[in-house]
Amino acid sequence: MPGLIVGIDHGGTTTTAMLLDPGRAPLASASVPMPKRTPCPDHVEHDAIDFLKTSLGAARKALDQAGRGWHDVNQGETSMAWSTVSDEVFGPAISWEDRRTARLCAQLAEREVDKLVRERTGIILDPYFSASKFHWLTHEVDRARTARAGGRLRLGGTDSFVIDRLTRGSVHATDPATASRTALFNIRKRCWDADLLAAFDIDRAALPELRNTTGDFGLVCYPGLPERQIRITADAVDAHAALFAQGCWDRSSVKATFGTGAFIEVNTGPALVEPDGKLPVFVAWQIDGKLDYTIEGGVFSVGSAIDWAVRVGLLGSAAESSALAASVPDSAGVVLVPSFTGMAAPYWVPTARACLFGLGLDSTKAHIARALLDGIAFRCAEVIRALDARLSGSLRSVRADGGPTRNPYLMQRQADLLGMPVAVSEEADMTALGAALLAAIGAGQLTLDDVRAMPRRTKTYEPHISPDERAAAWAGWRKSVTVALERAAS
Repeated sequence: MPGLIVGIDHGGTTTTAMLLDPGRAPLASASVPMPKRTPCPDHVEHDAIDFLKTSLGAARKALDQAGRGWHDVNQGETSMAWSTVSDEVFGPAISWEDRRTARLCAQLAEREVDKLVRERTGIILDPYFSASKFHWLTHEVDRARTARAGGRLRLGGTDSFVIDRLTRGSVHATDPATASRTALFNIRKRCWDADLLAAFDIDRAALPELRNTTGDFGLVCYPGLPERQIRITADAVDAHAALFAQGCWDRSSVKATFGTGAFIEVNTGPALVEPDGKLPVFVAWQIDGKLDYTIEGGVFSVGSAIDWAVRVGLLGSAAESSALAASVPDSAGVVLVPSFTGMAAPYWVPTARACLFGLGLDSTKAHIARALLDGIAFRCAEVIRALDARLSGSLRSVRADGGPTRNPYLMQRQADLLGMPVAVSEEADMTALGAALLAAIGAGQLTLDDVRAMPRRTKTYEPHISPDERAAAWAGWRKSVTVALERAAS
């Protein structure tokens, strides 16, 4: 009898589990907090074991909500290092938000490694991607250096680590889509690149094996889980799992997942768009040996920017930001460029910092809240416009998901600035749903055609402002970005 599928989404602040009965609507979803720490400027870390604990905790919570148990299950750019022979983890799990390797990336660029990264991988040399973090772990953490010398080191992301732990170390694997986000994967030859491994001084033996996105990632063997045939049948990076769940199969729609950051991408199918150094190109997924590619732009501070405003007292809660922003007719000249952890696509300035300016004695929290949400909307719209230009104007709509899409002001502003409808998914956990759908394919319980035929419930925001208003808003934003970039360069 077909079993249930559990899809796991590791977010920056939460881990979510989706319980799926293939062929039917999701049965339940549940989230638990994902601890994170910022011990010093530019350092953003987790404890690696928390990815495993929160995965199991969220899954158990979803099973409880549905009145089911593990016996019903058929069962998946943070960087970490761990041992092949024990449960030891070497150093912190370094978040994708972390910027500690910015100096290393600059040094590598002086040796023209940036050109090699762009040519071989389709992405750029930036601290966001895993390669420089793997280097830091293996060179700055004494125990990792010792394990490397003894051939006992494993490197990977949250997916590889959790798979390793759930299978008691018998499987160390990832999929080409996740690998394509490391700056070590040759996107043309579809393998780990020997020259890039040499440039970052990373051993191939420490990296995970490459497997199809859907397929066999091992048999679960973990204390507290039943001893039966619970298999891991898919592995997907979060942004691409949401792209899959959104049903973005061609270049007419762009998927925007709003979370801690925003990850915005277009499925270009089997055609690889030549990298331009501004918009990274990745593998979207590999199913039955066939690859789809994607072109993407990221905005690093979205939910994290709103959380900052709550933490410093500018907002009482994230939920109140929409009504507060809408309570004033405009921002009264207040501008907030939300580059809290650098400015990503299409600028790629890792040293950029957030800028708040235009304050007056008449400025209120409402003006700052509006400026914050406007800044997020502008940065995401910049990426979408850049993607549209790169694809010769093929985009017709935005399909949005993630926690911040529950903010009506932000979504309406997004539609207004783009002059394009924004369809917000009514399913709150599209990343976890995408992981579950891919796992169902890997388990042989669904086909790709089944997923294509599934209905998707959305709420659509249509643009309400005039072309002249839109043009004036963009002219003002470009001046603000210029100020932020000049400050970063000074």
